[in-house]
Amino acid sequence: MLTALDQIANQNHLQLLKAAIPYIDSSSQKMVSLFIKVLEMQNILRFYEHTGNCVQACNTGADSPGMIDMLTDMRSYCDESEGEMIDQCIQLLSTLELYSIFAQSGADPSALF
Repeated sequence: MLTALDQIANQNHLQLLKAAIPYIDSSSQKMVSLFIKVLEMQNILRFYEHTGNCVQACNTGADSPGMIDMLTDMRSYCDESEGEMIDQCIQLLSTLELYSIFAQSGADPSALF
């Protein structure tokens, strides 16, 4: 799974070239790998040269994406232990968000516990 930035960087089918690296003779792998990275950087620079281009999270809600949205997206790129740690962060942030809503409403937030 590619991130939004990877999709920009890997234009021109660079993933195909990356998949071919193990089949290239060992003396050429380093140069081909570096060449691919240079092409990725060129694609990123080209993308950002156009005024107004930026990578943004899509959100259908009224609020802009927040920390929980970011962590949820990041979770899909984690191994199991990293995912558990992110899940704990998400739970903590959700609890803090709920606490804040109660506090703003004038209710006693300690009644949650």
